[in-house]
Amino acid sequence: MTLKSADELPIGEGEDLDSCSLRIAPQNTQPSEVDSTKFGQSAPSAPALQDILRTGEGPLSIASKVNGRHPLEARLANWDETQKQLKMEQYRRLFGAAEPIKREMELKIVESTDFVPSALGGSSNLHRDILLNKDTSVDWDDIYTGFEQHGSSMDMHTEMERKVGI
Repeated sequence: MTLKSADELPIGEGEDLDSCSLRIAPQNTQPSEVDSTKFGQSAPSAPALQDILRTGEGPLSIASKVNGRHPLEARLANWDETQKQLKMEQYRRLFGAAEPIKREMELKIVESTDFVPSALGGSSNLHRDILLNKDTSVDWDDIYTGFEQHGSSMDMHTEMERKVGI
């Protein structure tokens, strides 16, 4: 009996590999081949060359698009999304289809909420962190929040009055 890779496994009708997999690490999206027409519009008379006159862009360096990246960089860029898909697939298998649908709905509701009191820290969204199970972890973004103005914070009552329009 030989072991098959994930690419060789049979997939049922109507299913794709990403929707039914329990993938822990993201797929490798580093290209193994380079096509010169992949990064822009090709010229009609010479399909292998970029049409820089019609697009109005300068000459394109394909090496800068491909060679300047480490293969691990593409995997790390998709790490959070892969972990989220893994959790949702596990919830679907354990609790049924309603659980991941409910969690996605709650996450969309929280992300669409525009009220974030500055008394609670401003732009940090605690509800989103709880739904994504990141409330106990400390990331780079939690400490270095950017170049926000912290001097203009107001108390909770003033912010509620401004929000409601009183």
